[in-house]
Amino acid sequence: MFTVFTRAPFNPNEGKPVKSDVQKSVPATGPAPGKRTNDLNELVSQVLNDMSAHSWDEQYHTTLINWRKSDVNQVNCGPNHCDQRGHSTRKDSLNDLRLLENLYWYKDRHPGDTSMDAYIQRLLPTTQQEWGHTVQNKGWIYFTLLRMRDFSHDTAYWSQTLLGWATAEYKLLDPKLGLPHGGVDSSAGSDKFRLQDGYRVDHALETSLALVDAGTRFHHPEWVDAGKRGADVVIKQAYNKQYHLFGRIYILSDPRFGNNKLLDTQARMGETGQEIEALVRTGVYTHNQAYLSLAKEMLDNLQTSPLRDTTNGGFHFKLYLGPYQGYKTGHLDTSIKETRQLHVLIATHLANLVFNNRWAGLEHDLVQVATQRLFLPAPVPGFSYRVKPDGAMYPCKSCKTAPQLEDWITSEADNIALEAMQTVLSARQQLFPDA
Repeated sequence: MFTVFTRAPFNPNEGKPVKSDVQKSVPATGPAPGKRTNDLNELVSQVLNDMSAHSWDEQYHTTLINWRKSDVNQVNCGPNHCDQRGHSTRKDSLNDLRLLENLYWYKDRHPGDTSMDAYIQRLLPTTQQEWGHTVQNKGWIYFTLLRMRDFSHDTAYWSQTLLGWATAEYKLLDPKLGLPHGGVDSSAGSDKFRLQDGYRVDHALETSLALVDAGTRFHHPEWVDAGKRGADVVIKQAYNKQYHLFGRIYILSDPRFGNNKLLDTQARMGETGQEIEALVRTGVYTHNQAYLSLAKEMLDNLQTSPLRDTTNGGFHFKLYLGPYQGYKTGHLDTSIKETRQLHVLIATHLANLVFNNRWAGLEHDLVQVATQRLFLPAPVPGFSYRVKPDGAMYPCKSCKTAPQLEDWITSEADNIALEAMQTVLSARQQLFPDA
């Protein structure tokens, strides 16, 4: 059996720059410097306006990776170097997808507000070109595209994208294992090494769950069966029953590290949140109680996990579920507070809608962490990749100029935070569209 599908046509101006009058600097009437807010709607507005002012890369017509609070002309910064605005040396198209999703989401919540229209029109051609035919093997992309479909109100276009993605992922599956696998990098960092055959646990789990959802949604029972089989394999191989968390990389075979074992045992909070979100969303849509029960088990244990930061709120960076990188089982990394942990806020809020606010205290804690620890206020309001546990900016020892801090606002962190806050503000319709 095979599936034939057609695409809705692209925007005829796709790939072309769109002229607009989007601001290039923070307005003088903006929020007071240094002032934080507990008003999530106000915070969303601040961050989107700052991204409108500072995130656009005129050279590549894409979203910048980051920009410095102390000098917004320094962009795409890393520990050793910053580009100058207009002279970019790198880009990350994932930022375009998430930002357009957030812009549509904001507009859906504020139907009479036209303030983001120019930015949407500027970003749309690039995002369609990059993502209209995506087959990227990361399951969270499917759930992002679902929101894009619903909030953009361009149902036909993004439904075709979803169908194309699911069709491609189904073709990649190993029919015996029920998963796509192969060579996999040990990490995304410069010290990475290539493993012969394995899979990233979060990607494999989320892709499997996405196929269950897509098969149900688009009437492909073969996708449902394959997705269930894949999810069962990942849960069996990579879920740690002591800590009730998933590790990061499972190897099937490698001449240096052996066969059939969890190699990278790190449980990181950003990935954990995405895994729980996928379990909740798929469980609700397909009425799969096993997925909802696993999400409940993970969240119940996160409440009392060593990962909870009882001093500063939220979660520490990561926990080792087994020996790895010279660390023993149970080793806790408390060195940073990562904005990606706000994926757990998304998952917790969705789960609270299903389980009658069972984790209301945890959700409140994560909202406070978002607004009072992770958010960096005006001027140039937004979120950094990481801060110190107490919310102070993270030191940059290799930075050659003052301030010697990682004081750059990052598109990835901004977008994850925006997704989290907009989930809290308007998630019920996502899970229960007929309610």
